[in-house]
Amino acid sequence: MSEFFHKGQTLELNVERMAFGGRGIARTEGFVVFVDGALPGQKVRATVTKAAKRFAEADVDEVLEQTPHWTQPFCLHFGKCGGCQFQDLDYAEQLKWKTEHVGDQLTRIARIEAPKIHPAQASPELRGFRNKMEFAFAGGGSESGPLSLGLHRKGSERIVNIEECHLPSPQCAEIVRHVREFCRRTSIPSYDPRTRRGLWRFLVIRETKTTMQTMVQIITSQAQDGGAIRSLADDLHQRFPALTTVVHSTRKARSAIAHGERQVFRTGDGYVMEQVGDIRYRISADSFFQTNTPAAELLYAAACKAAGLTGTEHVLDLYCGSGGLGLAMAKQAASVTGIETVPAAVRDAEANAKLNEFTNCTFIAGDVLEKLKTLEQKPDVVVTDPPRSGMHPDAAAALLELAPERIVYVSCNPSTLARDIKQLSGDYALTEAWPFDLFPHSPHIECVALLERLKS
Repeated sequence: MSEFFHKGQTLELNVERMAFGGRGIARTEGFVVFVDGALPGQKVRATVTKAAKRFAEADVDEVLEQTPHWTQPFCLHFGKCGGCQFQDLDYAEQLKWKTEHVGDQLTRIARIEAPKIHPAQASPELRGFRNKMEFAFAGGGSESGPLSLGLHRKGSERIVNIEECHLPSPQCAEIVRHVREFCRRTSIPSYDPRTRRGLWRFLVIRETKTTMQTMVQIITSQAQDGGAIRSLADDLHQRFPALTTVVHSTRKARSAIAHGERQVFRTGDGYVMEQVGDIRYRISADSFFQTNTPAAELLYAAACKAAGLTGTEHVLDLYCGSGGLGLAMAKQAASVTGIETVPAAVRDAEANAKLNEFTNCTFIAGDVLEKLKTLEQKPDVVVTDPPRSGMHPDAAAALLELAPERIVYVSCNPSTLARDIKQLSGDYALTEAWPFDLFPHSPHIECVALLERLKS
């Protein structure tokens, strides 16, 4: 416990910087205070929520002096919902801090002095840019109040009932409101992970930006529903005639992840079609695909350029999802091999290769680390797009053994990107990195990093 700070203490602070993750950074008496809800340039009154030996954490109570970069939020839920953090910060400033955070992580964690970081590429759209949104159910039981459906409250497991959301299209919020009211009328409660009782878990909505197709995925527990979910699917098709497909999936695991384990039924084809550049993609309910289509087109183009393909290279695409990056490179490569853990995504990738008439692509379902050990073709270029947790340490070690000429690392988390680059640093050097803002108004930033093998 700090001798200077104590929980509940009120401080007046000048916010100097933005920390990685989005909190403001202030200093007082030589100590650092991380201030939730504060922007650089503000003077705030804040209450300490955590006191440690050398720093404190605090929440803003009042803004005493405003930053010149403040802007009016555009959503009625801002400040309560955790979906957006920076609607009140000018977009140019958002990009500035995101660029700086990528550089900070590479310097601090990867120990790269003055890494070459390009300015963050803006999202082509600042509202209505998301092609996928995940909403959670809560409550509905006798003691938990009316059923809720929406997004998590900022810093909480509680759910904010969303009436509007400016990240996807206006239709998305209409679907959320309609599903909430329908599910309330069933009087069936949401799933409670503590008791493992209840039904409703997640609502996932995909809206493709180039083909204008819509998928609704309803993820529930394995509890009996008495036909309610089939009735909901029929009702959605009647209320939203443009709806392409409804998928019902169940999830047994307690973990609150909007990913189905078993598909129960679907209406229509069970997938939607999207296009990035001149490549068409089939996307199933549980397949990974970049959630900002226009920005993803810019990111894919940068990754292809970084790969430096001449038509003779064998490309290995790790964590390939439904084939996004690998297929974007297929025209310029001799061959593409993709590895992905989710079998449904691999089926999509194979279908996408056929759809685009690529005969030089192979996709493998299985654990990335295990499949790396069984590769028959040594890659010249590796493109890797791992989850936020980054690559498995042994997968990074396996890449060192494969010794490709170039590694194109696409990351959604600069800290794990920096960690993995450090592990590869004995044999590879970071040439340059290009941040891309696929998530405006949030602290998240994507990054394409080019690593080239050092000459012995």
